Amino acid sequence: MIEYVGGLTRKTQIQRYMDLSKYMDILENQQLFFCNMNHFEDKLEGASTPLNEFFSSGGASELSNLVNNSLVSSFGKNLNPPDVIEAAQKRSEKHDKDKKNQNIKTVFGNIGTNKERTYRDILRAQKNWLDVSCWHLPESSRDNMAMWKIYGKSQQSICITTTFGKMLDALNIPDDIAVTVVRVDYIDYENHYFQTSHRLNTFFHKHLAYKYENEARIIVYPSNQDPMKERTNSPFGTAIKLVGNSFIDDVRVCPEAPEWFSKLIFSLKDRYNMRAEIGRSNLDSIIRNYGN
Repeated sequence: MIEYVGGLTRKTQIQRYMDLSKYMDILENQQLFFCNMNHFEDKLEGASTPLNEFFSSGGASELSNLVNNSLVSSFGKNLNPPDVIEAAQKRSEKHDKDKKNQNIKTVFGNIGTNKERTYRDILRAQKNWLDVSCWHLPESSRDNMAMWKIYGKSQQSICITTTFGKMLDALNIPDDIAVTVVRVDYIDYENHYFQTSHRLNTFFHKHLAYKYENEARIIVYPSNQDPMKERTNSPFGTAIKLVGNSFIDDVRVCPEAPEWFSKLIFSLKDRYNMRAEIGRSNLDSIIRNYGN
């Protein structure tokens, strides 16, 4: 099952800036690696905001019970009629009962909380089973120099362009793996509250400091997994096999790449029988014409 979230479709164009080793892994080993979320550099991945945690962990419910029930039936005994106090006591008893049976809704099913298993524990446990392939949503046909520097990492790097539909059609996804395709939303973690209508919503957000990435991600996870169990098999992520390389529409060479590297990338087209258009970054001509 493949689910698209946040207005993305099969036709959405995406880019991936990468070094030569990752490119060769795609071409030679015919696979795409999905990194486990625990191994992302951003330690806020999968974290809840204070406001979201206040509501989702039961903090708001506790406050409501205190104000509307506990205080009414204790300190308010001399101020409220017996029927009001009795109703508050019943609501408080129901709150305590519901608290014992509190469940957190996840894509793996509802998971109960208790003294040993908090809301945060459940979020952390889910991350163990969520593997992600990150892509850039280009705002135009122009290159993004920040992406070249950070994800290309060197002059020997390339950028591939495709669409979500072509990418997913090329992946040999096992039947027991669920797929969610989503646009990342960038938020102020200290002051923001995000909607929790989707059970993976906590994993759809990043800090505003990463907004330059303009990221969309493919999240894969075993749909029948108990997330509270320890992951011992492939904890760093999942490599999913690709059927050929025809999903690649375009390959661009880093604008700072030496000529020998550019020739190497061009030579790979025939070696791997690629249909993609190969070329140097469109920044090259601008640099030649106007650079010092």
